[in-house]
Amino acid sequence: FFIKLGQALSIRPDILSPRSMVELQKLCDKVPSYDSKIAFATIERELGKPVDEIFSEITPEPVAAASLGQVYKATLRSTGETVAVKVQRPQ
Repeated sequence: FFIKLGQALSIRPDILSPRSMVELQKLCDKVPSYDSKIAFATIERELGKPVDEIFSEITPEPVAAASLGQVYKATLRSTGETVAVKVQRPQ
């Protein structure tokens, strides 16, 4: 919620000073990732299986992170297909 709020405020010169807007604009393109252990636990909880039963490979760190979540590159164990696994950021 707070990241989205900061992103929205970063384009509001009628509310914030230019200096504040510059700082908040960092939230638009420099969102840090969160711990992959948390993301993998979310995957397991949502899909009902351990990550290594679903994927033969998955990147240990996200390949991208955004305000709503982060993305991992993985290979499905069942088909060998390369997929993007998007995990929502915890609340």
